[in-house]
Amino acid sequence: MSNGIPDAALVCEDWQLAPDEHRPLSLLFQLRRGVHGFPWIRLVHFEGDNNTVVMDFSSHTVTITGQGLAALLAAIAGQRVIRVIEPSQSETTFCVRGSSAAAYLGPAVHSITVKKFDE
Repeated sequence: MSNGIPDAALVCEDWQLAPDEHRPLSLLFQLRRGVHGFPWIRLVHFEGDNNTVVMDFSSHTVTITGQGLAALLAAIAGQRVIRVIEPSQSETTFCVRGSSAAAYLGPAVHSITVKKFDE
């Protein structure tokens, strides 16, 4: 249980959590064409709602759009997120996840953008 929310409520196909007793040192954003990693200690601010999460690190801003992202916000607040995965274009377009290609209506990431402050 993290922040009073059962772990099952924080789980999603599009992000990975550390076990409750572990605190990851960094957070990876796995985009369709690359990976960005940031140490948790460089997180300056985050905010969001059920559809958008914005995370400001010391040098970059990461914007995540999707659905049901309140669960991701709760996991970020507890610094339990290890990795956030941007699904493929097909997964996003057809609302499917995983090898079974079954319809998925739970919390989901649609896109992730990473921008350096001077861009």
